Amino acid sequence: MNYEEMLNAQEGVAQHSEQTPLGIFCRKQIDRKYKSVIALKPELADSLVFCEALRRDRQASADISDAHQMRYELHEDSGGVYELELQSGHYQTLAQLLSNEPAVVAEKNFIGQMVKALAELTEKLHEKGIFHLCYAPRTVFVRKSDHMPLLLCHGSSFMGLKDQAAFYEGCEEFVAPEVLAGETPDERSDVYALAKLIEVLFASGDMPYEYKAVVKKATAEEPEKRYPSVNAMYKAIGEKRSMMRSLFMALAALVVAGLLVLFYIDLSPEATNVEFVDDNGLVRKADPFTIDYEEPVDYDENEYMDPETAAWMDSIDMQAMTDEEFKMLSDSVRSQVKLEEIFRRRFEQRATSKLAGLYSNSNMGSSESSFIANSKKVVDELMEYAGQLSEDTGLPKERTSSMATEIISQIQSQMMKNVTRYGSMTKSEEE
Repeated sequence: MNYEEMLNAQEGVAQHSEQTPLGIFCRKQIDRKYKSVIALKPELADSLVFCEALRRDRQASADISDAHQMRYELHEDSGGVYELELQSGHYQTLAQLLSNEPAVVAEKNFIGQMVKALAELTEKLHEKGIFHLCYAPRTVFVRKSDHMPLLLCHGSSFMGLKDQAAFYEGCEEFVAPEVLAGETPDERSDVYALAKLIEVLFASGDMPYEYKAVVKKATAEEPEKRYPSVNAMYKAIGEKRSMMRSLFMALAALVVAGLLVLFYIDLSPEATNVEFVDDNGLVRKADPFTIDYEEPVDYDENEYMDPETAAWMDSIDMQAMTDEEFKMLSDSVRSQVKLEEIFRRRFEQRATSKLAGLYSNSNMGSSESSFIANSKKVVDELMEYAGQLSEDTGLPKERTSSMATEIISQIQSQMMKNVTRYGSMTKSEEE
């Protein structure tokens, strides 16, 4: 510190000042101690209406039991109120913090805790009929030690001033249109103002879906289109966050289920060839599973969704989804999983019953031609049944055909393990 700075400090000259709607915020030496003060703008200090409103606001603030409410005292002289002395502590405005430490918004829970604290304090203000009306970063204070937010004077105390736009000069974008027009504020005015602060907090990064959807509604020009209260807005953020978490869990479950099915198929034993005696009495190997039916349709990475939903999933922007689109996606995923479970259970019961007769000891001892004919008949009946289930469940036929083929193959493989060695039977023996 040079000589001039030492003299200024001894004389109590303000250091590190910043402009706020009320005046200059700075640290000042008072009674040999540095304290945070706001030197009021001359035009405000000269206004009897403002000074009287300030006295009422100080008294109302003192009656609010909340750690996020900043207490202050008024300094007056013969000319009236000229300065606010803030409660003891080391503070800076949120604007200063964002300017000096822009990466602070990326810290875990910083934004969430700030929004929660301001929302809870605002609800207490509303219970007393007080509205803050402006959450501009220059009007929100934060404690330097832990970044805890604090609010000072509340806008509804100064609605008696004729020119509200002049009062909030430099912070107009954070104030609801009806307030700037001099209309009577209500809870929706604070919904708008707090949502504007949220926009600033996410200005340097992508705003998550749960905040984006809520902020869009909260900053509507017409008050009746906003949330009815700050509490309702804050709850909406939590609900949308839970919806996103549920959707991601459902999608993860589908991926895991798909991997398990592929793993099961990969580990399933290959079909064992059985010796048959053809109609000419020749013994040869034949594959009883070589049955003439349509090949299943190959699916891409969205194979556990119907094609329409999969195409829609590829085309959407998760960040830009509306509430209706999000609900459609969530319901579609849950419905798809449930219907496929129903289809698999019902079809597996029918297939097990039909194939058990086909692989009975008596049928396995028949000729190749007879066995293949019976196999084709059984499979045709099962595929027809799969088509009926497709209509009952509403699942696409391509998907049900693929699942039916998969289930038939699994059951056949299992039953082949239980087939004992059969002797060959000639045509003459058959007759």
